[in-house]
Amino acid sequence: MLTNKFDMKNLGIINVILGIKITRTYNGLILFQSHYVEKVLNRFFKCDTNTVKTPMDISVYQSKII
Repeated sequence: MLTNKFDMKNLGIINVILGIKITRTYNGLILFQSHYVEKVLNRFFKCDTNTVKTPMDISVYQSKII
């Protein structure tokens, strides 16, 4: 239906969209923003910085969304 109204091409399975990397697994999709973050760090010449742990409140209950 969309191809009748718009000029479109099928480029195959998508890997990256809007800076979000998409990985397909048996259970579903995994979305990574690290691709976008690396691009921003490279733009501002901060790609040689070190990572740090972010503190998290362990009293907050975390659950898996299904």
